[in-house]
Amino acid sequence: MKCASLTYNSSIEALRQLMLSKDKDIVKISPKGYALSNGLDYCYVGVKSNEGNNYLVQAYGKEARELYAEAIMIVSNARGALLSVCRE
Repeated sequence: MKCASLTYNSSIEALRQLMLSKDKDIVKISPKGYALSNGLDYCYVGVKSNEGNNYLVQAYGKEARELYAEAIMIVSNARGALLSVCRE
């Protein structure tokens, strides 16, 4: 398995960059308001390409809430996207 790590200024920038390519779909979004056991807000977004590559974008705190909103907006604007929102 080959892993690559890219650096972006924010999780939203990373998600937007990933979604520029039309061969990718958001397949998972953590639940709205999800928090870690220490109370810190957390959000993850799973992205899968048609080639089978998986990507994970994560954020904490205020950025987690913004990432969740961005991911939901992208999914709602996409037609026929596969989405599963995880439940606790």
